[in-house]
Amino acid sequence: MKHFGHTHTPVVKASVVLKDTLLPLLGVMGITFVLVAILFACLQLGSDMTPVIDPHHDDGELVDPNPLRLLFMAVALVAAFLCAVWADRKGRNGKLTAAFMTAYAGGTMLWQSMGECAWHFSIPNEDYIMCFPHIEGASAIFMVIITSILLAYCYRRHAFTWAVWVFVLSFIGNWFGHFVQIGTYPLVSELMEEGEWYALVGGILGSLTSLVALWMSAHVALTHKARLCCSLMLYFGLGIIATGVAGI
Repeated sequence: MKHFGHTHTPVVKASVVLKDTLLPLLGVMGITFVLVAILFACLQLGSDMTPVIDPHHDDGELVDPNPLRLLFMAVALVAAFLCAVWADRKGRNGKLTAAFMTAYAGGTMLWQSMGECAWHFSIPNEDYIMCFPHIEGASAIFMVIITSILLAYCYRRHAFTWAVWVFVLSFIGNWFGHFVQIGTYPLVSELMEEGEWYALVGGILGSLTSLVALWMSAHVALTHKARLCCSLMLYFGLGIIATGVAGI
């Protein structure tokens, strides 16, 4: 006999949320710290070297064609896809946390290579023979739209394994976190200062993303894989707050 009444939203135990969402968050932060430190060291060590090309402005920002930035870009690009392959293998073998961390590292290195390094080596000339897009700036709006459509299609077609999706979303999360502040600022540039816009967007969107991630981890994410994805979402929410409000 069926019983009709109120249905209760399942609640994941706090210990499970801690183990599958909050502890992996610390691992993600640790990986981020190491990768950022390596890039920063390359930029510092190469700052006195002869630039690869003449410095110029691209999308309103002065490029820094540091030779060691170029080396980091190439190494990180290769390492990123190697991480994606390794993460996929670990995920297929049931080593979910290891796959998650490896995939995140790969996605972040892909972002560092394409989002933080490549555009510094655009060569300005009449024919634009070599022009890498500044994908975190306003000029990348069409790339954001096209990429979103393609990923939606890939999701519907089940084109990627879970580990590869973590790799892709790690790249997209970094991209979105930058674009949502830097890329949207031209829309309000006449209304407020750049720092004010970053703080406003960072505070609102970052807090909302973080709260939704925690809620989903406790009420919606009923598998280990899902809670790990909530950890990634929480990290990017906190990251948007840090970059926007704290200016880190």
